Amino acid sequence: MALKSDPVFERIAKRLESIDPANRQVQQIYKFRIQQNGKVVKTWVLDLKAVKLTESDGPAEATLTMEDDIMFALGTGAMPAKEALAQDKLDVEGQVELIFLLEPFIASLKK
Repeated sequence: MALKSDPVFERIAKRLESIDPANRQVQQIYKFRIQQNGKVVKTWVLDLKAVKLTESDGPAEATLTMEDDIMFALGTGAMPAKEALAQDKLDVEGQVELIFLLEPFIASLKK
């Protein structure tokens, strides 16, 4: 199933190719649970320790659950994570503060 946010994850995968594993600021594991109409339809794990992105449902330090269009908005810079949280459009399980460490990485996708 093709989602609006799929190109965002393609850009994440591409961006990971340019990361030097010896020189990283963020080394956490994030899970993205992408929903359509409130139902999870795709799950991605962004492992910044191992510098890889997989479509899977593995363990993570922070799990972010949101609708497909919200992930697209976050990934394109149309909506900051703080705003998505304030509007209850982003649910975070685990270490909430980790999403703010991820923001510069997501911002780099627009370049």
